[in-house]
Amino acid sequence: MERGHVDRWVTVFMQGGGKPSFLGEIWYAEADQLTGPWCTAVKILSHENYTFYNPCPHLDWTPAGKPQLYFEGTYTTLFTDNKSPTPRYDYNQILYRLDLDDPALKPAQEPASAK
Repeated sequence: MERGHVDRWVTVFMQGGGKPSFLGEIWYAEADQLTGPWCTAVKILSHENYTFYNPCPHLDWTPAGKPQLYFEGTYTTLFTDNKSPTPRYDYNQILYRLDLDDPALKPAQEPASAK
């Protein structure tokens, strides 16, 4: 998927077996081509003792030329020992907006050939 303000491929993905959440760690990476090589992935989201799975970017919701990426995922206590689900949010879709100009994303944006 190409992000609007720079012609690169982007991905948002879940880590299996992560910490502090076994299935709640979300990462971001970029590449010049769909087949890679991919830049260093950066953790962008963590859900302690919660599952956040099937992250899906919504590039069609991002205004052209804006350094933003919207993505959603399923937020649930499934696969955790959490006994206190978030009221009205457990097993629902949660939408996030990622600021692609955030300096913390720099490792994910450097061309793989530059490393």
